[in-house]
Order: sequence, then structure tokens, then C-alpha cells
Amino acid sequence: METQDLSKYIEPALYDVAYAWHTADIPFWVTRAQQAAGPVLEAGCGTGRVLIPTLQAGVDAEGLDLHPGMLDVLKKKATAVGLSARVHLADMRDFTMARRYALITIPFRGFMHLLTTEDQLRALRCMREHLEPGGSLVLNLFYPTLERMVEPGDVERIEREFDHPETGLPVALVSVRRESDRVRQVLHAEMELRESDARGYAGAVHRHRFSLRWTYRFEMELLLRAAGFPRFEVRGGFDGRPLERDTDEMVWTAWKD
Repeated sequence: METQDLSKYIEPALYDVAYAWHTADIPFWVTRAQQAAGPVLEAGCGTGRVLIPTLQAGVDAEGLDLHPGMLDVLKKKATAVGLSARVHLADMRDFTMARRYALITIPFRGFMHLLTTEDQLRALRCMREHLEPGGSLVLNLFYPTLERMVEPGDVERIEREFDHPETGLPVALVSVRRESDRVRQVLHAEMELRESDARGYAGAVHRHRFSLRWTYRFEMELLLRAAGFPRFEVRGGFDGRPLERDTDEMVWTAWKD
């Protein structure tokens, strides 16, 4: 089992600064949770970017995450909006819950933090065990385009520029270095969150690292079959369109029969 070094991951207090702009997928996850007609578990819930809107929609939902600091931030955010969030410090590869769920989700490419086939299968089997009969697992992955695999890794690239959600000052999320291990199918990324002061001059710089394993479409089908999911489908985005282009997002649903 391969575990990433959490000390190199983004500081929990900064996670929402870096990724709060990403809201386009939230309606999809909330709607799927509402349609589940039963309890929902979100694996890799982080600071609650998806879980809190799901709770606000009245869904019986819980979360789990491997990072204690992320869960601390989530609970504070939930309390601030009058919610009580049930969250668990746990590893999606090996957890035990008393409940069984109508739906388990892994939003925002959380499954891609599993860096080996062994870890992927352990997680899929563990989540299948925690589904009710007829329950479903939903997760999303980026499609590994050739351009992504061969792009220069030592050229800085501004991923996004936006205003700090609290101060309103300019912030840039910058890809500093990327290394694609095409044999192990792992992307190693080094990012910086760069803040500017009120005059537009450079301010604080926060660096973090993470690794993601990319998985091809038919490889994912084999993983699901091996984990005990005989029935599944993939879509090319959160709008339900067919998967047709290598620039599409893969949105997978697998059912426990």
C-alpha cells in the first residue's frame, strides 16, 4: 500500500483559497445524492466543498477523509452555517462503517490519489462492501490525453487567477513543475499558491505537492469487474454526454447487484 506524504499536500486552511472557485460539478453531486433515496457517503470529502452543499440540500450524508486537518476545517465550516457534519478519519482503501449506503461518491478526482492497482482494487472492494444491494458508486477521473503526458514539465503555467475569497486580493494558482511517469502512469505535480498585496506586488507564496495516477477507460472497466462490479457505465462529463473525446472528463457509475 502506497501512501502519499500528507505534509507536502496543501495546507487545509489554504485548500478553499486554492479550489473554492471549482463549483461547476457541485449541482451534479448534490442531485445524485438527492436521487439516491438513502444514506450517502463521500470518500475524500476534504474541507466539504461538495459535502456541505449536499447536507444543505437535506441529504443524509457522511464523509470520510485521510487528512485530519481537512476534516477540522470541514467541521468548522459546517458549524458556521448551522450544520452538524458526520465525518470520519479513515482511508478509502480500508475502512469499516456500521451503515450501508445507497450511494458512495469520490468527487474531484479523489480516486486518482491511489497510486497502485492494488490500492485502487482495495478501495473499490471496500466501497462495494459498504453499498446497499442496488447501491451505486460514482467517481470522476480526467482522461489521460497524449498532450498532457508529453507537455514540458519544467515550464511554469498559471492554472488559474482569481480573487482571494476573504481578502479580495489577487491570487494565482501556478503549476511550477510536472513530471509524468509514463511507465507507472503517475503524474507528480508541484504547485504554488501566490498571493498579491493591495498594490499588486508579490506577497505570500505557498507551495504544495501531490501525485495522481491516471487510468484509461478500459483499464477502469477491468478494475471495476475485478472489484465485483458487473454493471457500470461511463459518461464524458457531468452533463451526461457520451465519452467521445480524450479531453472529456470520465464520470463513472458502478452498481452493486
